[in-house]
Amino acid sequence: MAIYHFSMKPVSRAGGRSAVASMAYRAGEKLTNERDGITHDYTAKQGVEHAEIVLPEGVNADWARDRSDLWNAAEFAEKRKDARVAREFEIALPHELSAEQRLEAAREMAQELADRYGAAVDFAIHAPHEASDVRNHHAHLLMTTRQVTEGGLGDKTYLERENKWLLAHDLPTTDMQLRDLRQRWEGIANERLAMAGLDIRIDHRSHMERGLEIAPTEHMGVHATQMERRGLDVSRSRLDEEAARRNAELIREKPEQVLTLITGEKSVFDRHDVARALHRYINDDPQEFQSAFAKVMASPALVELQPERADPATGEIELARYSTREMVEIESGMIESAQRMHGAHGHGVDRRHVERAIDRQDAAIQRSAGDASARLSDEQRRAIEHITGPERIAAVVGYAGAGKSTMLAAAREAWEAEGYQVHGAALSGKAAEGLEESSGIQSRTLASWSRGWENDRGTLGRGDVFVIDEAGMVGSRQLARFVGEAEARGAKIVLVGDHEQLQAIGAGAPFRAITEEIGHAELSEIRRQRVDWQREASVDFATHRTAEGLAAYRDRGNISFAETGEDARGQIVRDYLADRDERPDGTRVAMAHRRADVRAINDAIRAELQDRGELAQGEDAGALTFQTNDGKREFAPGDRIVFLENNRDLDVKNGMLGTVEHVEAGRIVAQLDGRGGDSVSVPMGDYQAIDHGYATTIHKNQGATVDRSYVMASGTMDRHLTYVAMTRHRDGVQLYAGQDEFTNAGRLVEHGAAPFEHDPQKAGSYFVTLENDKGQQRTLWGVDLERAMKEAVPEIGERIGLQHEGSTPVTLPDGTQTHRNTWKVQDAGELAYDQLERRLSRSGVKETTLDYTRDFAERRGIAEQMGVRSEIEIPARERERIEDRAPRSTQKVGVDLAQDLRADPREDLAGDRQQRRNPFEGLKLGRGAAAESRELDRAGEDGPQIDQKRPQQAEKQRRGMFAGLKLNARPAPSQERTDRPEREGSLRQAPVPDRLAERVRGQSPLEQAVDRYARAYQSIDQHRREGLPVLDMQRQEMRTAGQQLDQVQDGMKDLMRSTLQHDPATARAMTELSGRERVAQVIDGMKRENAALQDPNIRAERFVNRWQELDGQRQKLRGWQHDEARGKVESQMNGLTKSLERDPQVDSILRNRRQELGIGQELRRGQSIAHQLKEEMTRGHRLSRGHGLEM
Repeated sequence: MAIYHFSMKPVSRAGGRSAVASMAYRAGEKLTNERDGITHDYTAKQGVEHAEIVLPEGVNADWARDRSDLWNAAEFAEKRKDARVAREFEIALPHELSAEQRLEAAREMAQELADRYGAAVDFAIHAPHEASDVRNHHAHLLMTTRQVTEGGLGDKTYLERENKWLLAHDLPTTDMQLRDLRQRWEGIANERLAMAGLDIRIDHRSHMERGLEIAPTEHMGVHATQMERRGLDVSRSRLDEEAARRNAELIREKPEQVLTLITGEKSVFDRHDVARALHRYINDDPQEFQSAFAKVMASPALVELQPERADPATGEIELARYSTREMVEIESGMIESAQRMHGAHGHGVDRRHVERAIDRQDAAIQRSAGDASARLSDEQRRAIEHITGPERIAAVVGYAGAGKSTMLAAAREAWEAEGYQVHGAALSGKAAEGLEESSGIQSRTLASWSRGWENDRGTLGRGDVFVIDEAGMVGSRQLARFVGEAEARGAKIVLVGDHEQLQAIGAGAPFRAITEEIGHAELSEIRRQRVDWQREASVDFATHRTAEGLAAYRDRGNISFAETGEDARGQIVRDYLADRDERPDGTRVAMAHRRADVRAINDAIRAELQDRGELAQGEDAGALTFQTNDGKREFAPGDRIVFLENNRDLDVKNGMLGTVEHVEAGRIVAQLDGRGGDSVSVPMGDYQAIDHGYATTIHKNQGATVDRSYVMASGTMDRHLTYVAMTRHRDGVQLYAGQDEFTNAGRLVEHGAAPFEHDPQKAGSYFVTLENDKGQQRTLWGVDLERAMKEAVPEIGERIGLQHEGSTPVTLPDGTQTHRNTWKVQDAGELAYDQLERRLSRSGVKETTLDYTRDFAERRGIAEQMGVRSEIEIPARERERIEDRAPRSTQKVGVDLAQDLRADPREDLAGDRQQRRNPFEGLKLGRGAAAESRELDRAGEDGPQIDQKRPQQAEKQRRGMFAGLKLNARPAPSQERTDRPEREGSLRQAPVPDRLAERVRGQSPLEQAVDRYARAYQSIDQHRREGLPVLDMQRQEMRTAGQQLDQVQDGMKDLMRSTLQHDPATARAMTELSGRERVAQVIDGMKRENAALQDPNIRAERFVNRWQELDGQRQKLRGWQHDEARGKVESQMNGLTKSLERDPQVDSILRNRRQELGIGQELRRGQSIAHQLKEEMTRGHRLSRGHGLEM
């Protein structure tokens, strides 16, 4: 569970501290305080992952990027002996994020502070100490107390001013500022968690503010932690014993308090989430933990949505899923309201009004297009007829660019002709404005409507139609409130959206649930894009075929890679301005997911315009600098501006864009886009929620339409963000990315033919050495590498990757049949595109309690409701077109050297042996293999061992078991409701789509066994990575899964273990993939490993490597005091010799490699290697014991 911690404290001379010493420690550097001459050397400090200085946007103060200069300047700027010389902020970084994502979050918070206060911020990220909580990733942010300028440090920041001064200048007090900063960090962290596809969040409010009695954990300072590690008593701990005891008692009395904490982060959870929460609030007392865990799991507030079971749709065994009674009641109550409203008639529109509205819209389209044949599509006409029907609730699912706004404009005319008053709402201000502008429906944000109802303003009535646009972004609690309000007031509610675009901000996916329950009209014919192939690509993005959509743009040159992200942003700036010059009357937008990218693009475009002389720079030229919520910003006539908060007085909404017409002291006058060019005068003393608007975030562009889009890709995007970003345009879109973010290709250092591992006593092979960005070199060996390198002809210094393509059968000179690895050299561009495609295709679909309605209802005897469906229904003709297109695999079997650069070098005996990690460890040679080693026992029972040698991979968000939409537990068409009238086929009852046939196909016994083993493996792997203990039930599940493999075919469990031991691609598939895709790749890996095991040369190579490793361990354990440890190693070595007795082929090969096994003399005729190794073992045992006695 993500942990919230945000604290602020001064660095003051009164406390004997200095800014220089503080930052030297935080950054792990050596700095000298020039004020007192003391040198602070912390270069030996470990755990500093990153340190960086951030300056305010637009401030040219390069001198401050030197850490020594900056903090010595801070010391000399203060004269008092008790002066405050810096402010330190400490934040807990969510451990669920990757290292890169944590860095981005910390950097964004540092930039927020720098821009807000005009100060320099020096931040350092610290990793958890190995002896402490492994989740304790945190950052220290040291901020100057004075504003940073080109010439040095200037005035005090607002944060250092007294409250009296702040109030006199209409500025928030220090406490108010701190509260705002705490809330801002909550927003940044939650945004990053959402970007990563995690359905969890943090809350800046205290437990008291949230009505919780549980004592919160307390952050331990550096010195307290160090004392605790040395075994000393500390007065401060994460949670003192008394607080832990009180928490345990409170949880036993009020277990719902823990559930409240969990549902504050996730709406649907499992028992692991309960365990994590308890670990936070109860110290490490097993009895207390078990007691509290049992109490929480028995709480009447807990609802089991789904027991542990096999999903009939996918064959997966799923852990039991839980929620709280409150969340179930909210979501089930919403569905019940929707059912009642769908069955209640009385809001229909006379057919004549509908036909006249359609005719008028056709005429408007013809005038706009200059084409007498232009008209609404058949889909749009059916949708209009559907939502103007008599039901009190209706829904429309429309792909991006399918003409929802045009359809709503005609529906509005029909409703108004019938006498209804039509209101509109959307989650964001920009979406509300877009709805109003495109359809003529007067609209406000959902929050604005809620506030009005709380004050008895703007209440609905029977004569009202309430339209919610972009309904897929609305969470369950919020949408339930609006559905309930409409039902209570007798109004009609119409939901319009696309649940494949940006996911709901709050918990749950209510729009999907409602459309699945009541049916919907559909708009799938893309009308926004003007080119046929672009419309087809938009359908691909809308139907989970992100790879195909990206391929369409790549094949036409619309995806550009630059060497770095900075270079990619530079390309966006050039292309954006070139289009501006060529088509001054056209509309365009640059967009990115990360705010840092948006800010950088805005700054670069403005800088280029200033260099051209098209935009004023400086006060003398007519530009003025204003304080905004995000820091100081300069605006000049002609600047693009974006409004970031709703304001009824100004009549602006969040996300609205405009162009600056005039600036004066304290005021900006801007012409708004659309609305016929209305102008707004912005008093900057009252409204500071503005920024430059050349580029905006993808979120703010959902619902927008422009002529051309320029999209900055990032690894934080998923398929939903990609769908929105790639479908905003009419004429064209260009996607830009930096290779440094989407590939880990290495720089070619050396390659050539040589004896294996450059050992003259070994057979000839071929090697390739690459170097990563950190200067680390890795070498790969293999005969086929020579062919691959000759075909590709890469130059020394070029960035490449090596893709393992599989293996081919070969015959060695002695007639032995074996397999040889085959390789492909990929340039950085190929690797980068593969990574881009994988990341942008990830799913971020949210869960809801309604995904488990059938089980919940059946177990409680509730009448069965219409089941939960999955995905958008596609028209038959469109489905046939999609299915006819052969799917293109995006997953390559094998290993690219981007992974090898982070792992141990792989070896290939004479190039003809499979590249494996930790060769022979735990391997059983054939079905009559040796007894299992202790390591293998642990791998079999406890799953993956995190501390063993295994491919090190960049941290990334794994697809969870529940990623994606759920199918019915037991879909039965005969059980579906049939009492609803259908009108001309426009209302879909959401039958299971034909294209899901493959997903519901039954699994073979082997697939079922592999799937069960993979889930058991992944469950343990996740626990170990999160520092949680492996549970007995997990060990038992791993053993049972292994037994199921052997029931399919004897020896399959051993083959699986060997595959995971030696095949990196399979090991990655185990933790990165899920469902059928994972099963397929694991089975492919087992086939490769089975082929490798047929080669005695590979078995011999693995034996040698494993023997040498164990023998090295044994040599280090000489002496009687190591008897027990040495005995364990020798037991494993004895197991290897026994396996050799049953493998005469390997024994024969090893006769020529006896020296590598420590056998010096020639073997007698008939004497086996296994026998000689036993003798060597016995002799070595006596020597080691004797050596120990001499000591």
